[in-house]
Amino acid sequence: MLQSLVSQALKFVLLDLIGDILYFPVWWYSEGLHKVIIFCLEQIKDTEKSLALRIWLKNLLVPMFGQYDWQGRLISFFMRIFQIIYRFFALLLWSVFVIIFFLIYLILPFFVLVQILLVIVG
Repeated sequence: MLQSLVSQALKFVLLDLIGDILYFPVWWYSEGLHKVIIFCLEQIKDTEKSLALRIWLKNLLVPMFGQYDWQGRLISFFMRIFQIIYRFFALLLWSVFVIIFFLIYLILPFFVLVQILLVIVG
């Protein structure tokens, strides 16, 4: 009975625990990477939708507030140009943050491994 319990504990430690530790990098760069790519793309798409950049571009030449005289058209055009530029840079900034997050995800295991090796060696 005791022998069976010891063999089960040894099997758990050797196969399950060490197997999970060895499988972690494979998961990190396969299924985990796939999930992070989907997350990053969804973040950029959601931000583009919330900024409504396409709608601003679509309505660039449509006068605001129904002002169809030349002054209303001129003011509307420049106001929309300003909004499009502002929203484009906001989307660009958010995309840069998302890309930085993705790159951190890629290099994090290497960084942790180097830190562990530095503690062990140093």
